Amino acid sequence: MSDLLKYTLHVALVSFMLGSLVDVGLKLDVREAWAALHDRRFVISSGLSAFVVGPLLALFIARALALPGPYALGLLLLGLTPCAPFLPLLSDVAKGHPAYTAAFIVIAALGTIVVMPIAVPFVAPDLHAGAGVIARPLLLLVLAPFAIGIAVRSLSKRWADRSDPIIRKLVAVNIVILLAVAVLQNWQDMLSAVGTWAIAAQFIYYFALAACSYALSFGLRYDKRSVVTLGVSTRNVGAALAPLSAVPDADPRSSTMCILAACITLLVGFTVARLLSRLAPAPRLEINRG
Repeated sequence: MSDLLKYTLHVALVSFMLGSLVDVGLKLDVREAWAALHDRRFVISSGLSAFVVGPLLALFIARALALPGPYALGLLLLGLTPCAPFLPLLSDVAKGHPAYTAAFIVIAALGTIVVMPIAVPFVAPDLHAGAGVIARPLLLLVLAPFAIGIAVRSLSKRWADRSDPIIRKLVAVNIVILLAVAVLQNWQDMLSAVGTWAIAAQFIYYFALAACSYALSFGLRYDKRSVVTLGVSTRNVGAALAPLSAVPDADPRSSTMCILAACITLLVGFTVARLLSRLAPAPRLEINRG
């Protein structure tokens, strides 16, 4: 039974990572993203918030709360993987700019693939994984499905729009299976997490990220600033789990920490999006003079 649950968890995990990133690629308008990437202030604010503030804040919280090693590792991996695949949905709620949402997804995906293999051996030496071991699953499970989704949309926007709802439903089913199997297999670890700061640390981390990234992007217009805030304060759980899937002796509590993030980052993301929507400027009323 244990082997069956382990196999099912692995299949659900890989399917979730592949499906969620294909889904992001199917929605990505490359031309709009490319235009937004020429906004230097936006790119700098996004990069600093995602790949400097994010990892440092995760490290600070893990040490300040004295998280047990495996849970701290999970938080550190989450700290290196900004931008949940459902960012476009959150951006719509907060009235963010669609083109800048697409641009942030590109920055986050490419930044994760470059930064994570370099950073993990330093921030998580206990993982016993070199840069090559970490980069391989990221390329296969992050870059490849992301590129496939973009390629499908570039070849046929019609097919991309038709495929997107199907992929989204499959991803939703995978999340349910992933969480259910994870609970069955790791329920003892999850119960032990309740007795630590592991769950509270994630809530503190995501809300702190939202506040820091919003402050750091002070020079941007609201519809761009909200994108940076939401992109940084949500996590790509699949990318965080990718290095753990490549290491046979990884502590299952680290995976548990990442799997818990699937629910927590969704909850925090929608909360932040609702709060941001209250700060959105009122639309201008145009008087029709005829």
